[in-house]
Amino acid sequence: MANKSIDASTSRSTSLDPLRCTIQPDGNGRVTGWVSEPDFRGTWDIVWTCFVTVFICSFTVLCLNVPAKDDTPFVLFRRRLFWMLLAILAPEIVLTYAAGQWSRAQHSVNDFHQAGYKQWTMRMAFFADMGGFVLETRDCEPFPLNAKQLHWLVVNERVDYPDARAEEIWDKSKQDRFARLITAFQVSYTILQAIGRAVQHLTITILELNTLGIVVCSLMTAFAWLHKPADVRTPVRITPKMGKTTIIHEITGNNGLAWRTTPLDFVDANGPGWAMNVQPFMKMPVISPERPIRRIPNDRFPMDPYGFQEYCLCFATLLFTAVHVAGWNFSFPTELERILWRVSSLVLFSVTAAFWMLETVASWMRLGRWRRLYLWLTDRSALLDLDDKAQQQDPETAEKKRNPMELPTGLGVLDHLACCAALRAGQAVHDCRGVLGATGCGCDGVCHGEVVVIFPTSLTWSVGLLRSCYSILSNTR
Repeated sequence: MANKSIDASTSRSTSLDPLRCTIQPDGNGRVTGWVSEPDFRGTWDIVWTCFVTVFICSFTVLCLNVPAKDDTPFVLFRRRLFWMLLAILAPEIVLTYAAGQWSRAQHSVNDFHQAGYKQWTMRMAFFADMGGFVLETRDCEPFPLNAKQLHWLVVNERVDYPDARAEEIWDKSKQDRFARLITAFQVSYTILQAIGRAVQHLTITILELNTLGIVVCSLMTAFAWLHKPADVRTPVRITPKMGKTTIIHEITGNNGLAWRTTPLDFVDANGPGWAMNVQPFMKMPVISPERPIRRIPNDRFPMDPYGFQEYCLCFATLLFTAVHVAGWNFSFPTELERILWRVSSLVLFSVTAAFWMLETVASWMRLGRWRRLYLWLTDRSALLDLDDKAQQQDPETAEKKRNPMELPTGLGVLDHLACCAALRAGQAVHDCRGVLGATGCGCDGVCHGEVVVIFPTSLTWSVGLLRSCYSILSNTR
């Protein structure tokens, strides 16, 4: 009898031992066989899975521009860390930059192909726009060329076509395929798990919902940067057939032509960027602190995406905000938090939809589509005359260039600043949930062993306020 009580006490102590809580002893106190995981998830499982997914997405998706020659490892680390945080806190901003660069690269490929250079590819276009080609002249410091500037120099026979193949450029890329494979696996696991739990009517936590939103933007960003080399440190040197002053004088007849970033600003000014569009309205300086620039900054938005790129960007941003609306019927510890979530979700989606409506109107104004539509409805012959004039116009002077201190159009200011303020206020409730305070199970009385991890409301709104300040005042380079 004593032996049985000793065996029972030993069995109980073994099963309750925190160091051996995952093993199951048999009737004789021996540990045998395979023991399955418990049928519920803990807070740490949810937090760890989401944080790992967000970290590897923000780390592997980035394809930053070529750094300056004298940039230190600390500067490179700080720059990458900043853009990783931006990809986490505001993934739609990084996606917008990527879509603009993608649109610019496609236009560059078309321009080179029309000039007879069929070997120019998307990889080479991305490589040029990220500062991969540097012009070294006798009378000026070396400065990076973007794709449009390089196209102008090649077409006008000021430099030879770069002796670099797409394979050689891609060889400079430091993209880790193994890291991307791990990222693809983790992202697929997160998405399939969320779909599976939704089908089975199991609880999805708020932190997982925010993670899905970041994953959506990261996937679209990775698609836009599919052909962009990553972590390139050394550019390709290009030597012109004449000096910088000679090139400008021969084309423009003006030796003293003013420039802000590079001597080839009369071809393309490496913009516009966030500073070029917002800071003039705020009466802040926009002149680059270094002339010529030593690298193309990462915050430069080379082209407004339109066509297929614009549709992809619209779809991705709407899907990013719609993910938060999916938590409409989630359970919250208090009614106030439920109301805040629903209101902010509606703000996120409605403001994004309103922005795209206003942006479409503004885009049609910039491209002259409203005029063409009016002529198509009223006077087809005038439309044909307009097309003939557009074909006869010099492509170098056809594009209107904005003065660096010129105010943006009223519509552009209103739709961007108003949408920015409302969007950031809505996102304040959704950011950074899931680190402190596990409260409630969030399953409306049908407990599945889940926990819902929620940030204190005051801290969440503080993060949103800081994010709003960044969106307005940032001059990220």
